Amino acid sequence: MSNSTPPGWYPVPGADGTAGHERWWDGNAWTADVRPLQGGAAQLADAPTQGWQPPAQTPPGYGYGGPPQGGAGYGYPGPQAPGYGYPGPQPGYGYPPPSGSGRVNPGVVIGIVLAVLTVAGVILVLTLNSDGSPSADPTPNPTVTATGSASPSPSPTYRLPTTVPTPTLPAPKPAPVLKSTVPDSQHAITIPVFDGWDASTIGTRSTVSLGTGRYTCSDGNSCIRGQFAVEKDTAQGATAKAAAEATMPGYAGKIFTGITSHTDSGSGYVTVAGVLGYASRWHVRTSDGTQGYVLLAAVPAKGGGYVVFEGGVDDDPAAPDASVLDQILKGIKQDSSSAGTT
Repeated sequence: MSNSTPPGWYPVPGADGTAGHERWWDGNAWTADVRPLQGGAAQLADAPTQGWQPPAQTPPGYGYGGPPQGGAGYGYPGPQAPGYGYPGPQPGYGYPPPSGSGRVNPGVVIGIVLAVLTVAGVILVLTLNSDGSPSADPTPNPTVTATGSASPSPSPTYRLPTTVPTPTLPAPKPAPVLKSTVPDSQHAITIPVFDGWDASTIGTRSTVSLGTGRYTCSDGNSCIRGQFAVEKDTAQGATAKAAAEATMPGYAGKIFTGITSHTDSGSGYVTVAGVLGYASRWHVRTSDGTQGYVLLAAVPAKGGGYVVFEGGVDDDPAAPDASVLDQILKGIKQDSSSAGTT
């Protein structure tokens, strides 16, 4: 015996809850064919604005329940008509007939709408994932399983690389090692001499001169990687800073020929043999690409003016570190055995 509903036009509810049109049931499933509601067919028995008394037999609730007796329930065809959107052998497929009043349960309506939207969304996602564009190919009705709770997707974890590349730095140059000292009788001081440096007290312009790293320059002349000297003559200026800054250009141009630019590399006040002075420090660049460091310190002299301490080193791997110039300044001591004249 078959309980299937015969083919035919059946009213279905519109968006506002009223039966606004009829849809064709082919005996197995709803089709896409619709038509305006025909006059006199399936009149509304439960309009939202009027009371409604159930018939002798309890009719099915909205979209559920057993075969209706007598007139059709809201949005349903006559006897054995399928529930809207849920065809099957019994209109109340999967749910027992509701008891009591036939009024629409809002929770049931919301559940149906959510289920329909979920099915439509799954079908759309599956279709898009198949080839990247919407498709009209028939898709079997999926089974949607609702769960009571959903665990949130874990947040992505960002990990820093286990190893960070370290830039390759040149090997540090060895710290200067004190070898001896040389006296400067004119200024009553002693000058430190480090390993690799030579000292001389014979000069027309300096009382003491130090040198290291002698080599032949590109023009064939003799050059030196590092030098330091104490000038015989004093420099003049309103202050130690003014004297140092005024004297620096001439000295820097003498030991580095053809300077095209320079930058300050840490000028500031300095103490030499217990006397406060000022040191001007430059990093220079010449027209042939040579680079180097120049230091010139002016310290007040006994008889007026300023004693000049000056030195320079090449900015080259073969040259000593530029810090050696300050090491020499710090190593200068007062010589109590010499009276000194300036």
